Amino acid sequence: MDDDEIVVSGYRASLESQTNAKRNSIGFTDTIFAEDIGKFPDTNIAESVNRIPGVTISREVTGEGTNVAIRGLGTNFTRVLLNGAPVAVASVRFDAQSTNREVDLDLLPTELFTQLTVSKSPVASQIEGGAAGTVNLRSARPFDNSDTYVSYSLQGQKVSSANKWGYRGHLLASTTFGNFGILAGVSVSKTEFQIDGYETIGWTNPNLSAAQRINGTLNGTGGGNFSIPATVPANAGNGLTTGAAINQAFLLANNPGATIDQIDNGLIPRLSRPRTEVGSRERQSYLASLEWRPSDALHFYVDGMYGKRDTEFTRTSMNWVGRNGAAIPLNTTYDRADCATGCVVTSGTYANAQFFLEYRPYKDTQDYWGVNPGLDFIVNDWIRGDLQANYTKSNFRRESPTVLVITPPSSGITATYVNDGHVPVVTSNVDLNNPASFGWAGGGRVNLNGEERETETKGVRGSLLFGDASRFSVRVGGAYDDTRRRITPFDNTNVWQNAICGNGPNVTLPAPNTSTTPCTGLNQPGTATPAGFPAFPGYGTNFTAGGPPISYAGSLIPTAAVPTYLAPGNNGFITVNWDKFKADTNYDALLANANETGSGSSGANGGLIREKVTGTFAEANGVVDVGPNTLRLNTGVRYVRTEQIIGGRVSVPDGRNSTIADGGRYPNTVIFPTTTTLYSKFLPSASLALDFEGKAVVRGSVSRTMTRPDPNAMLPGASFVQPSADTGTVGNPALDPYISTNIDLGFEYYTGGEGVIAFAAFRKSITGFTVNGLRTVPFSFFNQYGITVDSLTQAQRDALATRANGGSLNDVPVVVQQQVNSDGKLKVNGLEFQITQPLDFLTSWAGVRGFGFQGNLTLIDQKGEGSGAPAIAIGVAPTTYTLTGYYEDKALSARLTYTYNEGSQGSGTNQNGIPAAAIFGRSYTQLDFSGSVDLGDILGQKYLPALVLNIINITKEAQSSYFQFENATFNEYNPGRTILVGIRGRF
Repeated sequence: MDDDEIVVSGYRASLESQTNAKRNSIGFTDTIFAEDIGKFPDTNIAESVNRIPGVTISREVTGEGTNVAIRGLGTNFTRVLLNGAPVAVASVRFDAQSTNREVDLDLLPTELFTQLTVSKSPVASQIEGGAAGTVNLRSARPFDNSDTYVSYSLQGQKVSSANKWGYRGHLLASTTFGNFGILAGVSVSKTEFQIDGYETIGWTNPNLSAAQRINGTLNGTGGGNFSIPATVPANAGNGLTTGAAINQAFLLANNPGATIDQIDNGLIPRLSRPRTEVGSRERQSYLASLEWRPSDALHFYVDGMYGKRDTEFTRTSMNWVGRNGAAIPLNTTYDRADCATGCVVTSGTYANAQFFLEYRPYKDTQDYWGVNPGLDFIVNDWIRGDLQANYTKSNFRRESPTVLVITPPSSGITATYVNDGHVPVVTSNVDLNNPASFGWAGGGRVNLNGEERETETKGVRGSLLFGDASRFSVRVGGAYDDTRRRITPFDNTNVWQNAICGNGPNVTLPAPNTSTTPCTGLNQPGTATPAGFPAFPGYGTNFTAGGPPISYAGSLIPTAAVPTYLAPGNNGFITVNWDKFKADTNYDALLANANETGSGSSGANGGLIREKVTGTFAEANGVVDVGPNTLRLNTGVRYVRTEQIIGGRVSVPDGRNSTIADGGRYPNTVIFPTTTTLYSKFLPSASLALDFEGKAVVRGSVSRTMTRPDPNAMLPGASFVQPSADTGTVGNPALDPYISTNIDLGFEYYTGGEGVIAFAAFRKSITGFTVNGLRTVPFSFFNQYGITVDSLTQAQRDALATRANGGSLNDVPVVVQQQVNSDGKLKVNGLEFQITQPLDFLTSWAGVRGFGFQGNLTLIDQKGEGSGAPAIAIGVAPTTYTLTGYYEDKALSARLTYTYNEGSQGSGTNQNGIPAAAIFGRSYTQLDFSGSVDLGDILGQKYLPALVLNIINITKEAQSSYFQFENATFNEYNPGRTILVGIRGRF
């Protein structure tokens, strides 16, 4: 062998395959290959896709990549396919956000896949539904490598902030017997994690009374989620006189240097809560694949995959009460003098404060299984075809009870608040790590609820190709896909709460009623009913007065006993002895008897969305020689017909109900109305690639693409879950799909081997974009959805009463949020740059070989046009780039990757009732290392394994966002650094 000859293998071989696939495609396509079966170059599929230009990923609070966004559009605009067929995975994020059409890629292990293909410009034969692009995941098959082999890996995994080690491993075996092959694989992992962080659920300002602001515009910037008392309550401390009027003069005198504009509009966190999430996640994934090739003209295959994931984690947070509180601001300072458009409180003392512990032990179970049989066949030299069927099903269940204990009201607690622009720090004059400081009185509560989700896909697709595939051909085909998503929230809060801290009534009142005294925490079991508890109460909205007498057994955990169920925590505030608490409160039995309810703890409405999609297509492909160069062409059109069935659980008052003050006579009626919508679209596309003798390629593409709207936004029910009772959400089944018109231009220069320098420009013009429509209505608006005053929690009723000023709670104004289609367009313009370059010239220049680098840069500009158009697509960074340096030579391999995502807008405006407020993600960077030493190569024993080391998030970067102003942190999560060390091999 010539000493100057470069032998490409391993990671460099996968890069060369990636470069060749890019050069040979017609449209704008990027493919990432495993360097060998079971040796994908990343520990997470989403992380692999993140190395492609124009692609960004969203991350869980654990730091794991989950969903993919392409070219300036959110993750719900990306269609994910498994072996060419649609896939849907039922899931809910850690941070309790509602899921959309995204597929959580962290359930699918990299070790069982051989390639990932991202198509940014469509062809007519592709499944529609991804206005931004399509990601196709290709699992391993026996004839990918016809040898008999076994690949394996085993690694220990340690997160820097966790106390325990986890693990990750896989075993995959494959063999072929002539024309038949079988492959089976398993991948397992367990991650132990601890995420320290901070949350606010938004920022707000006080709702001053007319006496507290006697000139100017009251609450001119919106918000107003907490009230300052009209007079100084007892035990306020800080030198304040009980009963003294709190008016404008009082506020100015006790906040020297502050103006009434600042006091009125200055923002503090709705809840300022440091929080800790500790737990583990276990995943098991299984793959089986059969292939039969009875002749060169016939190929049968069956791919099957099963995965399950179990996650248990405990989330504890210590909340300083901003929303619905009655704190008195003293000595406050602000970040700007002119606060007419809003400002941020930078420091202050708050008398009459309250703190509460929010303790949530989560238990998530999730499974997925799917199968896709198919065949490829050749009739003759001019006719060939394919046929494939698919079926997938996924289930998710989350149990998320809450134990909320609180410091008593008017108990002399003072909060000292400091916001230095990063994470606010709130301290108290009482020990928040002392169980004796907490009880039920003043807003304590418990919740027993959760959510189940189910997805199911089934379909069939096929095509026939006529002509010479190497020169000119016409392909026609069709597909039918049936996708169903079901969300089923469940709840048994009222029974559990009545027993624990509602004094134990001896009857079970039908949901949504509660006892007349929820979470008073009075009396030990078996003691006398306290004075003032009625024996013949009105039963809320469901029944009239005159029912059987109610006796009270007493609370299972009265306020006096609460501290015995608490313990000091290791993060500066108390925690709950959950095993003791649930055993003493009959939690397991009540969980088993929980009933379906209208909305879940994730914020999603319950309901069903089913989409039956029939598609047909025709496309032509041609290859034309232009001198020594080659022009490749593709043009076609896809016709799609969608039948959309949307149903939701709605609780409505019975028609016989009376309107007397003490409630109706009959229970509400639960119905499940459905609506059916039909629409059809033609989606044309055309692409060309002019190849200059394999050294350079000029590309162009025009197309129309479609994405159906967010399923959760379409569910017809209403949710009113915030304890502050100031905002509710209503679904909109009439949303139209998004339609995007796309133009792509590009140029690529190939330098040899894996080397490529590429540039692309693109534009997307999108109609049908949805925006968050807001309107203010009286609370009675929600009665039509079965949400009445008596169906609310005590905290919600108290919040309404605070704002009612003695009037009817039904008349209190609340904000209704509903997604609506914008009348305008969203235009997304972008530039992509890519370079992959081996540094083989160093071999002759400096005597070293194996070095190279890879990088990409994406710049995106977004602009809304027309009335109602949003200014920006949500969650996509204006600038992203990835830089990788690699070294590979014989036994040694190493890669160092730096990723940068510029901060971007993460929500629409009108947050927390503040018209100008939106949530923005801060810029995020991540530095990762991957390396290996092949012992078999060093010692000349090919069956020996390689030692592997991966380090993720070396510099322990945090994910963070802010609310309207950069010094108003919305949330921050610190997942820490992850180290994986172990072995990987093949024999």
